[in-house]
Amino acid sequence: MGSDDLERMTAVTSSDGSNPDRPVVTSADVADRASRRWRTLWRIHFYSGMIAMPFILLMALTGLVILYTQPIQDLTQGDLRTVSDTGDWGSFDAMEQAVEKAYPDHGVVSLTLPADGEHSASFGLDNDHAVFVNPYTGGVLGDADPGDGIVGLSNRLHGMLNNDTVTVSLPSVGFVWDDGPVMREYVVGDLVLELLGVWVVVLAASGLYLWWPRKSRHAGTTKNGRTLFGLRLGKKGRGRWRDLHAMGGVLMSIVLLVTLASGMAWSTYWGPNFSALAEELTPNDFIDPPASSVGTRGDLDRLGNKIPWNTGAIPIPASYATDANGELPAPISLDSVVAIGTEEGMKPGYAIYFPDNSTVDDAGNPIYGSFTLSNSWPRKTGEARDLFIDQFDGNTLDEMTGWGYGTISYAVDATVSWHMGTQWGVVTRVLMTMMCLLAIWAVISGFVMFWKRRRPGSAGLPRRPREVKFGWGLWVIIGGLAIVYPLWGVTAAIILLVDRFVIRTVPRLRAAFGQR
Repeated sequence: MGSDDLERMTAVTSSDGSNPDRPVVTSADVADRASRRWRTLWRIHFYSGMIAMPFILLMALTGLVILYTQPIQDLTQGDLRTVSDTGDWGSFDAMEQAVEKAYPDHGVVSLTLPADGEHSASFGLDNDHAVFVNPYTGGVLGDADPGDGIVGLSNRLHGMLNNDTVTVSLPSVGFVWDDGPVMREYVVGDLVLELLGVWVVVLAASGLYLWWPRKSRHAGTTKNGRTLFGLRLGKKGRGRWRDLHAMGGVLMSIVLLVTLASGMAWSTYWGPNFSALAEELTPNDFIDPPASSVGTRGDLDRLGNKIPWNTGAIPIPASYATDANGELPAPISLDSVVAIGTEEGMKPGYAIYFPDNSTVDDAGNPIYGSFTLSNSWPRKTGEARDLFIDQFDGNTLDEMTGWGYGTISYAVDATVSWHMGTQWGVVTRVLMTMMCLLAIWAVISGFVMFWKRRRPGSAGLPRRPREVKFGWGLWVIIGGLAIVYPLWGVTAAIILLVDRFVIRTVPRLRAAFGQR
């Protein structure tokens, strides 16, 4: 309670004569404190909005592109990605050979099967490009860099402001619970997005407080006559715009907060630190890709065929060729791997990553990797599955599903799948689309409100109360948020200090920023 509160108190004497000088707080004092608290939150909301508005627009626009990646890519790269369904697929081994012939300078490292009968097969090269092949004719359609086009640009902007080369060394809190160093390198663009994301959380929370209806004596209305959940469309000026702005924000608030929280999992600062802590609290049961065992002549593979040896009759992709002298068995065919994936119930459109034979054990002996069959991203968390197949006999060596994640990691992955619009199928896609559109509307309507109330010669900020009183509850929230997101805590402290000790002491700044 500030000194001005005490000055407005009146001394009264109780009926029994005790405590004759005890001050009491009048209704005017309570109203004054509430007004100061409301104006303080209004300024916080305004500051947050000015900081976060460009971020919200960027995330909403690029998020819409990412949500509809497939139809956009089908439209812009239809000659590569879409085909006509003409019957049964051909041999994937023959397709792989065609890719190697068309791109002799690069190794083929993966295959992503068509998700349906109207899309091409995609072979990954060791330069990260994808080569598209018509699965019916086996014809190579061409290649593309996943980073090209509007989808690639949107992903880069959405994740790192289109720049992952500029880094900065910062102290990490993760060293407390992992074995890494205190100082670590972080992508600057990603750090900026993380900071702005937390400011959006503050924006949403303060906006909900400002919107929350205060009942009057008249049931169902607030003190200014507004219905609790109504829109004053007939009212002119800022009142109507306030309702339109607030209602859009309220409708998207829950989805927005879940989306922001899940987006932090991709942050180069907060994400790894949180993941390390989650691993400590609820460890993940992750599986390292197991090695394939070398069979003997005459052994049968999973499909009941004799394990072939390198006689030159079976093509072996250069990316996992084992032995040119015929002293080791040849890997099973790619068609056999596809058959095994179907038998194992992999999700249509899954990816096959070829074995890696480039490593050796401590004695210098080669380690023969395994095929990894993985349900392609994005997918529902419950659909997460990696299947490891012996490259020589096709037997299942091990598998990893979403249930192998620790409890915290599983929950985070579920929110990430929500973020990608896949967790609840079309329902999540609709929710995320609405959130993006409402976010764009919130920025537009917020700017209109600002412009309408902006005083000439000022920045248009709400007037700062003479005595700002956050209250212990608000300080607890701010402190908790600063602990969870330490980078945000630093920026918030800087803004508070500038607001208190710079803007308030320079007359021109004080007038421009609405301080008395």
